[in-house]
Amino acid sequence: MRLLRLRFANGARRGEELIFTGPRVRIGRSRGNTLVLTESDAPLSSGYHAEAILERGAWWIVDTHSTNGTFVNRAPVTRHRLAKGDLLAFGDDEFIVAGVQRVVSRTAMLAVAVAVAGAVTVVALVGNRKPAPRYAAIAARAAASVFAVVSDEGTPRRVIGTAFAIDADGRLATNAHVAEAVRRRRALAIRGDTYESRRITAVVVHPEYKAGSIRNDVAVLRLDGGEPLVPLPLAAEGVFAALRRGTALTSFGFPAASTDAERPRGRLSVDVVGDLRGDYLEAGLSIAPGTSGSPVFDEAGDVVAIVAGGDFVKGQNGALVPSGSRVNWAISAERLREILPR
Repeated sequence: MRLLRLRFANGARRGEELIFTGPRVRIGRSRGNTLVLTESDAPLSSGYHAEAILERGAWWIVDTHSTNGTFVNRAPVTRHRLAKGDLLAFGDDEFIVAGVQRVVSRTAMLAVAVAVAGAVTVVALVGNRKPAPRYAAIAARAAASVFAVVSDEGTPRRVIGTAFAIDADGRLATNAHVAEAVRRRRALAIRGDTYESRRITAVVVHPEYKAGSIRNDVAVLRLDGGEPLVPLPLAAEGVFAALRRGTALTSFGFPAASTDAERPRGRLSVDVVGDLRGDYLEAGLSIAPGTSGSPVFDEAGDVVAIVAGGDFVKGQNGALVPSGSRVNWAISAERLREILPR
């Protein structure tokens, strides 16, 4: 038998994991479902929205004629085979497929039950602290929301930097120095994996930014019309100040040297806080030209900082390359809040 493990990817229960044995998991707002979705004043999910079905050793998600559809990795589906790392969306609720593991005996089932009970006990001991999502969950979320900023002048195209969605209305966050480069040329934002391309129509740079410095190196880009964006959550006020050396960090961006500017795919990097100095944190995170503006996620999966710059030197062909010192800096997302629309 295969167990289906789903982890809440948003909302108040984000990080909480559910385990189902099948053969059928009914999903919807109605209390008669196995997995009950969020109720709200204007819900986007249906009373009986979808079903997860175990067939011949594989889990499938099947839409049951819901009003607004069932989505896997942001694409609408009527029936889709599930794999670990898939992002499921039913109206307002999102889930990461954390696993589809096989259990071969009643003894193994008992072991899983004991492990789940132990996990619940641990959660109870730490109170309301949100558990850290696994890196696959962060990567799945980032891939839907992070864009390569690409120069559209000349051939071939060239990666300028990275940006990420901060609202559904067409706004991206990035560095001020990336935005200043956009001002000087025609540029596009291309979402990794899907390769959806949007024209950048306007920029807003932090008013206290000074060229050549990473001080207040934040900006907002405005995209032309299109489908609503999937925003990344910013860490709550005070979270950056509470970071300590050794805290795990993750970033997702587009290094220019290894990114196809026509069909960009983001790169996930993992490291820890090396040092903290005021509004800045130091970390390795494989920072390189092109990753400027990348979101930096904390252990809760929220954007706590933005990649601002690294210790680069000129390579043999004159291009900037990392020096190898791993002295790289990210700026607190608090500075970004200062220029966000209220």
